[in-house]
Amino acid sequence: MSGSEKNQPSSLPEPYCVGYKRPPVEHRFRKGQSGNPAGRPKGSANKPKVDTSFGMRAAEEYLRHEAYRPVTIRDGEKLVELPAIQAVFRAMGVAAMKGNRLAQKTMAELVTGLEKREHDSRMELFGTALDYKREWTERIEHCEERGLPIPEPLPHPDDIILDPNNGGVRIEGPQTAEQKAHYEKARDRRLEAQENVTYFARKYRRSRSEEKKKGYLEEWLWEQRMFDIINDSMGGRHKMKLQDRSYHPDASREGETLRQFYEDRQRPNSERRWGDFVGE
Repeated sequence: MSGSEKNQPSSLPEPYCVGYKRPPVEHRFRKGQSGNPAGRPKGSANKPKVDTSFGMRAAEEYLRHEAYRPVTIRDGEKLVELPAIQAVFRAMGVAAMKGNRLAQKTMAELVTGLEKREHDSRMELFGTALDYKREWTERIEHCEERGLPIPEPLPHPDDIILDPNNGGVRIEGPQTAEQKAHYEKARDRRLEAQENVTYFARKYRRSRSEEKKKGYLEEWLWEQRMFDIINDSMGGRHKMKLQDRSYHPDASREGETLRQFYEDRQRPNSERRWGDFVGE
């Protein structure tokens, strides 16, 4: 081979050596092809999904996204993550405490305005609830006096509890037809539990067999627990007093059972004290 031929570049492909950062050819990404075709598009996590069509008030949605977008700020010697709007208020509070008059004035106006709106809203709700309660109470009394069918409004006026000291309003009963049907079903099961408690309590007290007494006690405590779970979940006027209550160390307690039940449901199935006797 002549010297000129040696200096000419070879047309043969350069050997490909598999190694660090050099995967086999069949496993390499092809140019223009995503390595994760089913994955999330690049940058999609930062793009709020807002409908910008006519009438959708897209600017307000974008503003909400920005207001609640998490940001990281320094709080003393540590970094904390807060919604952007909370970070703004925190910066305003710090500036106000340092003597910034504009920050002091702005923050005072925001807080007093917020308190006034909350007070006005509470008083409006209290007034509406008071009028509703008085109107339906008078209508029910009118029907009772004349022997007419008694109306059953939802919520029932007796379930509306008003606190004139702070304008508080709470409802201790069903507010919709669906909730009322659920209440009625729960009351039926509670009545059944009361009958079973009385039955097993009597059987337990009369039995002379320790083995049978053990079984009767287990059923007694089971039904008592069911009664207490249902009863604890109901509002004031819907509650009942359980007859033949057991005070065995393992027995449920009035006013505590619903909370204990919820705590028990947080445990894995294998660790639940009460098993799965009422289903999910």
